[in-house]
Amino acid sequence: MADKVSTRELGLILGVRLMKTDDLHYGYWTDGLDVNLGNLAQAQRQYCDVLMDRIPSGVRTILDVGCGTGHLAQLLTERGYQVDCISPSPVLTRLARERLGEEFPIHRTTYEAFASDRRFDLILFSESFQYIKPSHSLPKSLALLEDPGYVLISDFFLTSAPGVSALHGGHDLDGFYAYLQTLPLRILSDEDITRQTAPNLQLVDELLTDYALPIWESVGYFLRQNHPWLAKLGWLLFRKKLEKIEFKYLSRQRTAGSFAIHKSYRTILLRKLPPTAAGDGVT
Repeated sequence: MADKVSTRELGLILGVRLMKTDDLHYGYWTDGLDVNLGNLAQAQRQYCDVLMDRIPSGVRTILDVGCGTGHLAQLLTERGYQVDCISPSPVLTRLARERLGEEFPIHRTTYEAFASDRRFDLILFSESFQYIKPSHSLPKSLALLEDPGYVLISDFFLTSAPGVSALHGGHDLDGFYAYLQTLPLRILSDEDITRQTAPNLQLVDELLTDYALPIWESVGYFLRQNHPWLAKLGWLLFRKKLEKIEFKYLSRQRTAGSFAIHKSYRTILLRKLPPTAAGDGVT
């Protein structure tokens, strides 16, 4: 039986095609870099550079959790790191293998199900941390790390801002910090890069407004004019789902401003504490 493609995967793949990029991650938009599709590739390169600059000296082996199309793993390999990848998606695994080669160690599994006798110097979550409960990802990482080892997270978290956001995803930031206090992990660095990543939502909003919204409205108009009974039946059967789609993607609320209010995009470097230091507390 062929592997099923989730709606999340489909959205990622469509995003790659519409934005004409090989990467799935946000860009890092510095001052002076105009926010447009023509500059997206440069912004994404800057994101990769920022992320790789956070890797501590002495790291040699890296486990890339949720490697996407494999572009970041390729850059890490070119810098001399030994990289293993985890990819739960059949489609993205295929794209990563096309880029990295058939012999490259890509494990087609979820992080929760991943098993290995190997230990890594650093475990990397580049926009994949949000998809795994911290109560699963962090203990798993501790078991897979060398002593000492590092966890590098680059992802967005939920803030405590009031109101309902059309932007879903992300773990509660305060809850994440509280959970860290219970683990033998120390925060070495924690940088808020929301301002540099939020402009990506401007591009998404423009694409949705220019392409998705006209198609959605045209299909609705066609059905109401030519098949009113079908349009009415569809609305009765799928009203909640249709309203959710309209709010999430077509309400003009997936904006950089909304992202900056409801999300906090951070690069966080954690160090695994040796057993003798684990009882000294985590900061």
